[in-house]
Amino acid sequence: MSDTQVVIIGAGPQGLSISAHLSALGVDHLIVGRTNNTYRSIVPDGMLMKSEPYASSIASPDGKHSLAAFSAAHGLDYVDRIGPVTAERFVEYVDWYAERLVPGVQDETVTEVTPVDEGFRVSFADAAPVTAGQVVVATGVLPYYYLPTQLAELPDHLITHTARHIALDEFKGRKVVVVGAGQSALETAALLHETGADVQVIVRAPQLSWNEKNPDYVSTLGQVKRPVVQLCEGWRCAFWNAPAAFRMLPEGYRIQKARTVLGPSGAWWLKDRVDGVIDVLTGYGVKEAVAKGNGVRLVLDGPGQPEIDADHVIAGTGFRVGLDRLPFLPEHLRSVVKTVSNHPAVSRSGETSVTGLYFAGAPTVMSIGPSARFVAGTHTLAAQLARSAARHARASRKEPRLKAPEPAQVR
Repeated sequence: MSDTQVVIIGAGPQGLSISAHLSALGVDHLIVGRTNNTYRSIVPDGMLMKSEPYASSIASPDGKHSLAAFSAAHGLDYVDRIGPVTAERFVEYVDWYAERLVPGVQDETVTEVTPVDEGFRVSFADAAPVTAGQVVVATGVLPYYYLPTQLAELPDHLITHTARHIALDEFKGRKVVVVGAGQSALETAALLHETGADVQVIVRAPQLSWNEKNPDYVSTLGQVKRPVVQLCEGWRCAFWNAPAAFRMLPEGYRIQKARTVLGPSGAWWLKDRVDGVIDVLTGYGVKEAVAKGNGVRLVLDGPGQPEIDADHVIAGTGFRVGLDRLPFLPEHLRSVVKTVSNHPAVSRSGETSVTGLYFAGAPTVMSIGPSARFVAGTHTLAAQLARSAARHARASRKEPRLKAPEPAQVR
């Protein structure tokens, strides 16, 4: 490793796409992390991608490294719509993308990012530190997984998050309660049931929400009535996939829509594996959870406050972004990053109020829009971010920074 113009922290779809675009612009950079760690390490066996196949492709500078191109190159069957794509196939695709466009990923763990005269000093657990003019935080959602207070105090052997499971066969023959109404909760429940577990789902909402199946085919004329974009389909989708338009909304409305658009809900193809198959209790939240014997007792918040005993609880309770969940960002740096509802406030190119510090992916949802949470978000941010970083890199070569930014020096 050596000093560089840009360090990208994270090698998932966002980080890889940004790296590919920086390479196309000739910007010297370093990308660190484990390639596609989220899907490789924590997606249970048998899980499928919620997005349509056409919405599961990572943006590339030449547009020639889509999931369809990968499938064709390997003689694999592929349909553009009405998938779904297996998580295993997606991992293979991302590996292919990385091998062709981002071959230099360094499997290193960042321990600290500190402002210095030249930009930022990036320290690692097992490598010498480097100095970079700019830093891109593209760590995915894993650092932000959320356990409600009622569940967080249970011993680790009784409670886990859906983001912490690869194999589910350890629960065969055991009673498992899944808390949540989103795709990860519902698909985890289905996989548990199919593995042989006794499953019950607890949902605070009055009923489950399921996405509608898209048409098998959309004609050219149909595209006018129902535009197909990388994120989803329809005019509303086109708007939520347009960061420039989203940024014009009032802040309160942006916050609301960033949290609620496209979720929580289950994929259309999952409905038959849950409805009438798995015991789902709607209209109840968890009021209290305590260890009882070798298992756990849940006291529910709802009519009659019923109690449920189980061997284990799996929380499909989503993710909550907060800069304090990133230990490599010291407090003095976090304190000068402007935020919106605990999310970093970023420009159209993903740059925060601290010059040269960028975010990509889910943390940018309040500024970029709902697409930021999905692979489709690589198409709305990567190229913009890379061009901004390239401009900074050119400017730094002409006029190098003379001193480190003080905490008050924000944009």
